[in-house]
Amino acid sequence: MIHDVDEVLRKLLIEEMELKGNDVDIVFDQPKREWSSRLSKPTLNLFLFNLQENLILRTAEAYKTVANPDGTSEIRRNPVRMDLRYLMTAWVKEPEDEHLLLSSALMALLRYPFLPKRFLSDVFKNQPTPIPLVVATHTEKKGPEDKFTEIWGVLDNELRPGILITLTVALDPYKPIIAKQVLTRELRFMQDTAIGDPDSPTSTKAPSKSYWGFGGKVSSKKHDLSTLSLVLVEKNQKMELDDEGNFSITGVEEGDYTLDILVNEKVLKRRKITVPSSNYDVEL
Repeated sequence: MIHDVDEVLRKLLIEEMELKGNDVDIVFDQPKREWSSRLSKPTLNLFLFNLQENLILRTAEAYKTVANPDGTSEIRRNPVRMDLRYLMTAWVKEPEDEHLLLSSALMALLRYPFLPKRFLSDVFKNQPTPIPLVVATHTEKKGPEDKFTEIWGVLDNELRPGILITLTVALDPYKPIIAKQVLTRELRFMQDTAIGDPDSPTSTKAPSKSYWGFGGKVSSKKHDLSTLSLVLVEKNQKMELDDEGNFSITGVEEGDYTLDILVNEKVLKRRKITVPSSNYDVEL
């Protein structure tokens, strides 16, 4: 993934700066003194010096679940949003030419708040959002990696003007978990008759009735799912469908029920169901 980000930056700079032939090199090396002493032509260096998870973009829910038509569910852990931070510097003999090259690269990158889709390969096809490109902006809370004088000291090279570039990409190192869908859940309440003294030898616990929750999926080739809804007739309880046609209900006692399928609030189909059951799906 890092190499692919490098290539996108390279292509973007070449196109926007209208570089032709080998007039300017674009490299991603460590700008050490030994490296810079060997340069023979103008060079743009994008040094990746820091990778760090973007905690602000971390979601509260760590997993998401997708229902498959075969009765299984795919449980996926949400990807990690990583900040890739580059220090861009220009290397030319004369300061005027160095500043001209650096400003040209700066203007090229400032035109794009996100990496252009035309440069993205298939590696980036599952990115949840466009990849933000933040140029010359520092975070409010600075760490050691933000002290560029220390970076140059570690690299054993002279301090040069540099531009901070930050890209945020989603990395997904996790394999999905395939599990059987839970269609019915049973819930029971226990009542302790020895209130205030649960350890009393006379303490008894009487189970309540069983209450069930169930769910299924409505599929239709004729009707838009947004126009459909369900009603459990005996409880007069309405159930909305999500974007994929899934529905669910809780607090139902064991027994036989009637499920009305409505289109634009008019009954389209009526189906008898039994709770609990192995299947509650409806096909129109």
